[in-house]
Amino acid sequence: MVNNFSKRARTARCTPAMGVRGQVTIFIIIAIVIVGGVIVYFSLRSDRVESLSVEMRPVYDYYLSCIESHTRDGISLLGEQGGYIELPAFEPGSAYRPFSSQLNFLGQPVPYWMYVSGNNLLREQVPTKSGMEEQLAEYVRERVGDCDFSDFEQAGYDVYVDEGLVDIDVNEYDVAVGVGSRLTIYLGNQSAVVSDHELSVDSKLGRFYDLAKDVYDYEKVEMFLEKYALDVMRLYAPVTGTEIGCAPKIFVDEEIRSDIIEGLIANIPSVKLEGSYYDLTSQERGYFVEDVGVNVDENVNFLYSPAWPTKIEIYGDRVVKPIGMQEGLSVLGFCYVPYQLIYDINFPVMVQFYDNDEIFQFPVAIMIEKNQAREAVPSVSGASIESPVCDYKNQPVTIRTYDSNLNPVEARISFKCLNSVCNIGETVVAGGDAVLSSGLPQCVNGFIQASADGFADRKYQISTNEEGVANIVLSRKYRVPLDLGGVSKALVTFTSDEYSATVMYPETSELELIEGSYNISVYAYADTPLKFPAINDRVCTDVPESGFSGILGSEVEKCFEINIPESEVAMAVVGGGRTVEYITEDQMARSNELNINVPLFGVPSNLEELQANQISADDETIYLEFE
Repeated sequence: MVNNFSKRARTARCTPAMGVRGQVTIFIIIAIVIVGGVIVYFSLRSDRVESLSVEMRPVYDYYLSCIESHTRDGISLLGEQGGYIELPAFEPGSAYRPFSSQLNFLGQPVPYWMYVSGNNLLREQVPTKSGMEEQLAEYVRERVGDCDFSDFEQAGYDVYVDEGLVDIDVNEYDVAVGVGSRLTIYLGNQSAVVSDHELSVDSKLGRFYDLAKDVYDYEKVEMFLEKYALDVMRLYAPVTGTEIGCAPKIFVDEEIRSDIIEGLIANIPSVKLEGSYYDLTSQERGYFVEDVGVNVDENVNFLYSPAWPTKIEIYGDRVVKPIGMQEGLSVLGFCYVPYQLIYDINFPVMVQFYDNDEIFQFPVAIMIEKNQAREAVPSVSGASIESPVCDYKNQPVTIRTYDSNLNPVEARISFKCLNSVCNIGETVVAGGDAVLSSGLPQCVNGFIQASADGFADRKYQISTNEEGVANIVLSRKYRVPLDLGGVSKALVTFTSDEYSATVMYPETSELELIEGSYNISVYAYADTPLKFPAINDRVCTDVPESGFSGILGSEVEKCFEINIPESEVAMAVVGGGRTVEYITEDQMARSNELNINVPLFGVPSNLEELQANQISADDETIYLEFE
């Protein structure tokens, strides 16, 4: 019985099913041993920062400091370059708009957040926070393998760094950095591997960016910088007004531009934001404080430099003749000079947020057009500030520009159709011609306008729906020195159909002229003690009554008080005359001076003599001689 039982037991242990289970059990045991060994192996190698040995820790600390250093370099670039490490593609400006897509700030290009492109498109390139994080992550990723471990290698270490991924989070007061890069360290029989690295870098990048975005959004809609620029224009430049006097008022473009730039230099840096980062020296300085909707507790600068691209265009009469000297106007008893000038002003402003360690800056383009700020733009992306007519440049035209000897002259080209002006481009010398082939808007009797340095601007009339070629001859300017003999002060005017020039002699003793036929006039002036007495009078006149009775012709007497204070005539006409002359290029090129012989009449002692001198100056003849 016992033997049979034993036999059956042995037979049962040898069945196929039992054999398989035994083999599986053995494999499981082996696998457990292997996995356990791997765990023990890597535990000994340490993939955790906390378990690094004292000998390994300095290497790892250096690696973290290297990552931090690269991160700080990237943060610095983001702040200095308006939120960009990799700059957007450069786009040039034009002669009509001074802005490119970048402002050169102390030799460093900084992308404009808003600017006008060369083809007159209003563009913005404001970075996003996620875009800054991506650029900073890429900047650090490209450099994590560049850390220099040579000092450690001389001490017996072997250090290897693999490429990996970098994740960046820009927060208000810090930048969180996560690096997934395998760092392997060997020292004798010791080794360590760390694959994930995290650190936090103190930085106001996020804070400064948020404030910059608030200011930019406010400026984009409210145009507060344009408003300060308009005030500068009104305070530092003649705009509209009336002056008492019997001498013409002369406006010199260079002086006006210089005064406006001086005003921008003095006023733009004075702008402040509502906040706690400054103390006002007086109540009047509150004019410069702007509330952008947030309380600013960081330092802010608004900067302007005359070295930056600035364009100031002036429209209106530069020489304004007085009213009151003309025949029949002696009843006025005084002279006055009314004037009006219109401006286009374009310049950049740099906005900076900063502390002792960091800076974040971005530039914006400021635009004043015809004495008005540009239209508010809630959202812009390639919006055209040209007339809609300029969107349809579908008529091909070839434009060539020459001087009077048919030599090629490179020129800036625009096109005017009715009240619309479109920037077209520039002619470029190629094959003996200065040529530009471009599309122009379809227009009947439009004007191609060409301008080049050293030449007078030229208008060329063309109907683009019929003509496809325009050959434009530009007239060269020549500087002509003047000599008026014994005249102490004079207004000299040369006027032709295509070109005019006016100077106040001797403050300006030369003028620029082109070849052409001119109407030439000279008014000589001298100081005079002449005064106009004060006028205090009451004038009454009949005017139509208001309402239905006025329609029927009923009138009522209205009286007005006229009160004009005593006025002095600082300068009076003492000579002058007119003539018509054709002046050639050869005369201007060969001569050193233009002599003008001016008849003189004497200093007037009353209003009647003053008016008589004015009439004589319009009737007498002056004589010109080139030397």
